Order: sequence, then structure tokens, then C-alpha cells
Amino acid sequence: MFDLVIRNGIIIDGTGTKGYVSDLGIKDNKIVQIALDLQADAKETIDARGHIISPGFIDIHGNSDWTLFINNKGESKIRQGVTTEVQGNCGFSAGPVIAARKNDLMSYLSNTVLLDEKTKENWNWESQADFMKCAIEKQGIPFNIAPLVGHGTLKVSVMGFEKREPTREELDEMLRLLRQELESGIFGLSSGLEYAPGLYTSKAELIELCKVVSEFDGVYSTHMRNEGRDVLESISESISVARQSQVSLLITHLKAAYRPNWGKSKEALQIIDEARNSGVLVDFDIYPYAAFGSGLIDLIPPWAKEQGAVKMAQQLKDADFRNRVVQDMKSEHSDWDNPLIGSSWKDMRIALLKSEKNQKYEGRNLAQVAEDMGVTPYEAIVNLLIEEEGGIKAIYFAMSEADVEAFMQHERAMLSSDGRAVAPYGELGRGAVHPRYYGTYPKILGHYVREKQILSLEEAIRKCTSLPAQKMQIQKRGQLKEGYYADICIFNKDTIIDTATFEDSHQYPQGIDYVIVNGEVVVENGKHTGSLPGKVLKR
Repeated sequence: MFDLVIRNGIIIDGTGTKGYVSDLGIKDNKIVQIALDLQADAKETIDARGHIISPGFIDIHGNSDWTLFINNKGESKIRQGVTTEVQGNCGFSAGPVIAARKNDLMSYLSNTVLLDEKTKENWNWESQADFMKCAIEKQGIPFNIAPLVGHGTLKVSVMGFEKREPTREELDEMLRLLRQELESGIFGLSSGLEYAPGLYTSKAELIELCKVVSEFDGVYSTHMRNEGRDVLESISESISVARQSQVSLLITHLKAAYRPNWGKSKEALQIIDEARNSGVLVDFDIYPYAAFGSGLIDLIPPWAKEQGAVKMAQQLKDADFRNRVVQDMKSEHSDWDNPLIGSSWKDMRIALLKSEKNQKYEGRNLAQVAEDMGVTPYEAIVNLLIEEEGGIKAIYFAMSEADVEAFMQHERAMLSSDGRAVAPYGELGRGAVHPRYYGTYPKILGHYVREKQILSLEEAIRKCTSLPAQKMQIQKRGQLKEGYYADICIFNKDTIIDTATFEDSHQYPQGIDYVIVNGEVVVENGKHTGSLPGKVLKR
């Protein structure tokens, strides 16, 4: 007897091949039979007539490690069909925490997560693997996690924010910590080279670290040094690291940011194609939006944030320091791709703030914030960073739709969210979050497949399932195949669509009826069942 049989659906198996009508039988946590008119008893049956049965989506760039310990139901992710998420991205991971450098790590993490003082006090994870096991998996999770360890976390835990090359002893300690994580089953290393201390990390240091990742057949996922003016040079640097270390490279959330750089997608893809043709294992992911989310700290010149966000916020109280920062924000620089050059204040929007006093600014652009404060936008930025201790999430409307589509259509493009699991209620219902948190995969399948027809349904699903599974070497997931784990999404191809907008982002999508993880139904008729069958996977 099967535990679950899905009948009469159109199976699109994740490989890119054409869909076909069949039944699918599940026992324990795996797909055991796919056949037309499956003759077998089952404890539970789902009639998927007229619906698509696809593998669950593998989000190769997710950030729910920063929210699942607050609400472990994973609402906004599981309801859009995500059954596996790669976490520990952009150089940020929860561990390892080294006691002597804990304050530096808390300052570093403030650029990606807002932690209260009690949580900071208890943030003592000996490793990223320890955090995943004890803080995430132990309480139950709705989808699977494939974790990375962050280069920034390793670096700041060994040498803080010091702007110099590591000593041989410090590099050896980073290599030791990295090797320890990889031995525990972590999938690879991520970097955030746009953030201190990543921004003053040498290529030589990255090569040494990636050689260890390569030994373990892991992945190096990089948020490159630059995604705007110098994006082509950054792609070339990333490829050089991969070539010299023999690591499998993932350029994450590839983009050509800010108006002067629009149209660079063609050259970027040419560089990637040439590298692949020469034997470099380089791939990339993108999300289906022309706006990105990051920290407001991105608008501050690099020299001012060399000691981390908290120290920067303290220094901004000094008039001379503050004036120097504002002057640099107004100028073009050879050594800093100033995001304010050629941009409009209306294109930069506050997403999430910690203090209750300032939460009225969530969802407002910088022109509106400045007008309310009665100061210039430059002063508004500085004021907020001081009051929020440097930790402010923001949204930047910075890319062209033509570039987004060009990247998306490339045969090696994997589709990701760069989003977190949140919910329209509770603590995670706060803020004007990026709509990608709720709508990434329904937008791909509803807008870009059905409405714009720039991808076939089969190809879009491949980019969301088997392609990321192959890149990350996630075994027996990403395809509908006998013997594979039963991670499944059932949706209506005629109605699936995102409903979250930049103005009203806390909205679940439409058209996804069932999501199954490891053989258990987590979403039934569009509603969360409360099941938490997810696992922290090991490489």
C-alpha cells in the first residue's frame, strides 16, 4: 500500500522534457512508482487532474536561516512551492562564533539580520553545522536546507574587520574552520565581497579557501565585489578564482545594477560562456525582479564602514566624520562604485527598521523620508544609520527588465529568490519586505512563462529544480523519478501568479494547491498543514 497516490496530473519531471499525464505513488519519503492508471491502494489520494505535478523548487539562494528560528513554519517559502533552500549566502552565516571576536561578528551580521540583545547574548554557535542542527532542524522545518558557510563570518571571527592581508596563522585558522564545516557536510563556501571585511579580501586569499572547497567537491557561491560599474571585471575575477582553485563557481544574483550599466548582460554572458567553454565550472542564478534588496549601508563609502556597521554608526555622530561621508556620497570615485551616481532618491526605499520610532519610514523612499525629517536625503541616510546602529534593510530599483530577461533565458541560469521565509502575521509580518519573499516562483511561472512566454514551462521548471540540484550535488532531488525523494509541487498553470507587490508585499501567491516535502503534505488546498518534515541535508 502506498502512503500517497497523486492521480491524473501532468507530470513535468524537471529535466526539461515535455510533460505527460500519469499517476505517481509515494511510500515513506520517496517516489516508488510512476505509471498511468496506477492500480494500488493508498492511505491518501490527491486528484491532480488538469494540474501540473513538478518537483518542488530548489531555491539556490535563500536566506531563511535568519527567520526560521523566529517562525519555523516557513510560510512565504513553502506556499510558493520551495521544498529545498540553500542558506548561508553572501558571506553571512550564523557560525562559527569565536568568543574573542563575537562583538565583531554581531556587528557584521547586523547588515543582514536584526537581532535583539537577548538573542545576541545566546548566539554562541560553535559552527554553522551546529546552528543548523540545534537552532533550525531541532525545532522542525517545513522544507529541506542545504547550508553553506560564510567567508565573511570565517574572516571576521578570525581577524575582525582589520583591513589587511591575514597572517599565515590567521589564514590557516580560516582554512581549519572551513575544513571543519565541510567535513560536517556543509555544501560549500559563500562570499560577500561587497561588504566589509569581504570587500578588502584579496583574490589570493579566496583561491586558498576555494582550493579546500574543491577538495570536498563543494560549491563556491559569490556575491561579487561589484554588480554595477565594474560587474564585468568582477565576473572575470570570480572566474579566475575558480580556474586557479578548480572550484565549482556559482555567481549569485547576477545583475547589471544602476542605469549607466544597463545592457551589460550580453557582455556578462559572453564572459561566462567563454569560461565554461574553457572548462571552468561556472554557473549563475538570478531572481525575477528589477529591484534588489540589501542594506542602506551600501550608500556609505567603503572607508567609513571598515570596522563594521555598529562602529560606523557611532563614528557618524562625529561632525567631521559625518561631513566627510556626505561629501563622498555626493562624488564619483575611481575606487568605489558609488550607487548614488545617476540614481534617483525615489528609487531607494526603506524596507525594514528595528526601532519603533522609525518604523513609519518602512515602505517610503528616501525623498519622502528626507521630506518628513526636514533634511537633505544625505542627512536622512546618516540619521537613520545612527539611530538604527547601521542595520537597515532597503530596496533599490536598479536593474532593467531587458537585462533580467536576458539573464533568465540563458541555458545555465538558475532561478532563485534571494528571499526569506516570512509571514503576514507576527514578528515576520513587519516591514515593507521585497515581494520576492512571497512571489518568486509563481511570478516566474505565471508572468514570464504564461503571460510573456519568454520561457517554456518545462524549461522554467528545469531552472528551478534539476539544474540547481545538479549544481549543488543534492542527491535524489530536483526530478520526479522513481527512487527520488518525494519533494513535489502541484499547481494550476492557468492561474499560478504572484500577488505580492512592492506596495503590499505580505501576500501569498495564487494557484499552488499542494506542496509535498519528503512525502508529507505541507500545503494542502493552498493552506499550511502544520507538518514540518524538512531536513538539513549534507553534502
